[in-house]
Amino acid sequence: MRRLINITTILILSLAMATAATAQLRGRARLQGVVVDKATGKPIAGATVTLVPSGEQTQPISTKTDSKGRWSALGLTSGAWNIDISANGYDVSRGTASVSEVSLVPPIKTELTPAARQEPAPMASAPTPLIPKEAVDAIREGQDLLKIKAGDVVTTSQASAGGAATAVSHTVTAEEAKQNAEKAVVDFETALPLVPDDKPEIKEVRSQLMQVMAQAYYRAGDVAKAIGMLEQLNTADPWTTPDPGITQRNLLLVNLYLEHGDLAKGRALLEKLPAGAVTDPTVYTNIGILFLNKNNPRDAEVYFTKAVDMDPKRAESYYYRGLSEIQLKKNEKAKADFNQVIALAPDSPEAKDAKQYIAALK
Repeated sequence: MRRLINITTILILSLAMATAATAQLRGRARLQGVVVDKATGKPIAGATVTLVPSGEQTQPISTKTDSKGRWSALGLTSGAWNIDISANGYDVSRGTASVSEVSLVPPIKTELTPAARQEPAPMASAPTPLIPKEAVDAIREGQDLLKIKAGDVVTTSQASAGGAATAVSHTVTAEEAKQNAEKAVVDFETALPLVPDDKPEIKEVRSQLMQVMAQAYYRAGDVAKAIGMLEQLNTADPWTTPDPGITQRNLLLVNLYLEHGDLAKGRALLEKLPAGAVTDPTVYTNIGILFLNKNNPRDAEVYFTKAVDMDPKRAESYYYRGLSEIQLKKNEKAKADFNQVIALAPDSPEAKDAKQYIAALK
């Protein structure tokens, strides 16, 4: 599932009392979900889930996943909430969910990507007369910063009082990894203007740099700039002929649009992708959930069906389609889908909820 996004809030002293006065305002809504390893599907225990209402100065709601990867947050008000999910050894997930105090919000399933699998793409950045040394050095430094991920153990040398060097090991935190990404952004923003855009022989270098910049923006928590960079790249390197690399870039852009809540752009670009480009049903599940959150169960059902067709053994696709069918008054179809959830994943949180829905539909 689309990877959801970690925000550190700095409270200015002069606003502290006003913020404290509003921080305790809570509503009646509830949001819940489950966090799993994308590679294995196993639940991730102890992941930190932080929720902050969009555009408001208020104290975050923070919780952790249980042994089955499940989490729940109470006391939410209606509106958009930023959700950050982090766990040692995984890339941080950042996203937004629409919460309502008067209607059911579907549980959120988040698949965290193991950090070791997110290495930046190698770049042909050797010094040439066309690329100044300043740009090459900045690119290399930025790439090295992106290689350091939350959960990595780094060893540095520190001098003791007597002058002797001592090796000190340190486990990188999610916040430190984010700060490294922010530093990498500065390096890449320094380098990009120095790489000519009118020289065919280094077109690939500039293209690779822009793709790595998008990755750095994303890890730094700026999804909007990550999207903007990929859109610039699509303008500079248009999708005029079938190209696997460009297809993957646009598939990434679809996921970023959805993560940013831009359903219209995500859906439009998704429909332009060639047949077979989407290989993970989570893409369809994500767009279906966004339609559900916008009270559009009819379109949601279409995309949940695409997810079911792509992987008929994936229980969550049937679960979410069942939720859309309830809203469409297709109770018999909903019960059939919920029974599929129970058959495919009898011990899952979705199966527990499915049993309750079936009982209520009788």
